[in-house]
Amino acid sequence: MTAFIEGYDAVFFDLDGVLYLGPEAVEGAVDGVRRLHEAGVATVYVTNNAARSTAVVAHHLAELGFGAQEQEVVSSAQAASGLLRQELPAGSKVLVAGTDNLVEQVRLAGMEVVTTFAEEPVAVIQGYDPAMTWPRLDQAAIAIQRGARWFATNTDSTRPTEHGLVPGAGAAIQAVRNTVDHDPEVVGKPFRPLMDEALRRSGAGRPVFVGDRIDTDIMGAHAVGIDSFLVFTGAHGVRDLCLAPVDGRPTAIGWNVESLFEPRRAAAIADGVATCGAVTVRAEAGNALLEGDVTKREAQLDAAWAVAQLFWDGSVSTGEAVFARLDLLP
Repeated sequence: MTAFIEGYDAVFFDLDGVLYLGPEAVEGAVDGVRRLHEAGVATVYVTNNAARSTAVVAHHLAELGFGAQEQEVVSSAQAASGLLRQELPAGSKVLVAGTDNLVEQVRLAGMEVVTTFAEEPVAVIQGYDPAMTWPRLDQAAIAIQRGARWFATNTDSTRPTEHGLVPGAGAAIQAVRNTVDHDPEVVGKPFRPLMDEALRRSGAGRPVFVGDRIDTDIMGAHAVGIDSFLVFTGAHGVRDLCLAPVDGRPTAIGWNVESLFEPRRAAAIADGVATCGAVTVRAEAGNALLEGDVTKREAQLDAAWAVAQLFWDGSVSTGEAVFARLDLLP
C-alpha cells in the first residue's frame, strides 16, 4: 500500500514533542528522519521557541542523530526579526522580553534594544525565556499601556519535556495580556509570518507539516494551505483531536515520525457509524460507542480517527467511553 509521505517533497517539523523531549529524541524520530533523507524528501525544522539560536537548535538536533544543518532551521525569532524590519523604522527602540537570542535578532533587524519603559520604546517583543522575571514583565506591560506596539514570537501555553508539560511562552504573554486591552501581534504558529518564512526558505512545492499541537502546528498548516500530520508523542491527544475546530483538523494522524511511512488512515462514515481498519465507532444519542479489539496502539489510532470523524460531522458530542479505552494514546 502507498505510504502517506509519497507525493510530498518536504516535511516541516515542529521540534518539541515531535523530534525530541528535552535532551532525549522521541521514539522513532531519528529513524523516521533518516528514512526521509534516504527517500530524497527535504526536511525543515520549524520552531516557535525563540529562546535558542538556530545554530544551537541545529547542534542539538545533530547531537541527537538528526544530522540537521543550521540553514534547515527556521525559528520564530528569525521571523520576528524580519517582521520588525518590515513594520518599524530602522533604529526604533524595542523592549525585548526574551532571551539573548531574541535580543540579537532584534538588533539584526536594525532596532535599538532597550530594557525599561522609561526609555520610551515604540514596540515590545516577547518570547519564551526560562529566566523570565516579574520585573521584566512589569516593564513590558507598562510600555504597552503607554502605547508601545506589542509583538509576540508565539503563544504556546505549554512546552513538552521528558518529565511532562511545563508552562510555555503563552503563560508569560497571558500575564501581560491581563494588564492591557488587546492581544499581541503573533509571529509564530499558527500565524503566517513563521510559516511563510519556512515556505520561502524551503522552496518546497508540496510540503506537509508534522506536529503535536492542534492550536499551533495543525492550525499553522491550515493558515498557509498545506497538509498536516498529527503525532501523539507530545502535547495533544485524542480528546484534542476530536474537539479540533475546522481549521485545526489534520490531514492524517500517526503515532510518531515513522508513521509517515505507513498508509494514510481512511474512515468510512455512514448513518452515524465510522469504521477505520477493524474498529467501528457508533453514535447513539450523542455518545460514541466503540466496537472492536483495541489492545494494540495501531488499532487505538484507528479508533481515534474514526471517533474524530463523528465529532467533526456532529454525530456525537461526547466520547468519554471511547477515550477511556484508548489508554495507549495521550
